[in-house]
Amino acid sequence: MEIWDLVDEKGHPVNKTWERVAHKDIPDGLYHPCVEIWVKVGKRLLVTQRHPDKSEPLKYDLPGGAVLSGERIIDGALRELYEEVGISSSEERLLKLGEMTNGKVFATSYLLCLDELPELILQPTEVVGYMLVDKEEFESMADEITRGALRRYPLYKNQIF
Repeated sequence: MEIWDLVDEKGHPVNKTWERVAHKDIPDGLYHPCVEIWVKVGKRLLVTQRHPDKSEPLKYDLPGGAVLSGERIIDGALRELYEEVGISSSEERLLKLGEMTNGKVFATSYLLCLDELPELILQPTEVVGYMLVDKEEFESMADEITRGALRRYPLYKNQIF
């Protein structure tokens, strides 16, 4: 059972937890924190292909997911990065790009810049493939990218590329 700490529209904790199975019932004005990590390798971006059993099956996305109860946002980002693709990083290497709400999600986006891609270990229940794409390739893949990544990309593209 996955438990989340809820936050308000500014990302401040409200001292209320919520079970993932009831995510559609989160009260209005409250959100569950999620993270995404834009991993840039040289001039290319790492995009991961979602498992066919996930929402938006086989679309390309970014490493990330829900922040667990008791976990700091940055720690959730580091955990998700390691769980989904096997990349270990440190808090100091993640650049916070920004935050936004969408539906019942409070999304925090980070950028990790690497000189070379380490050997990836894909989480088989989450990720079935990956690609490194440049700016033009990413922008041409709109039909293949998840809605969330497409929604946030215009906000951060100047910091990413």
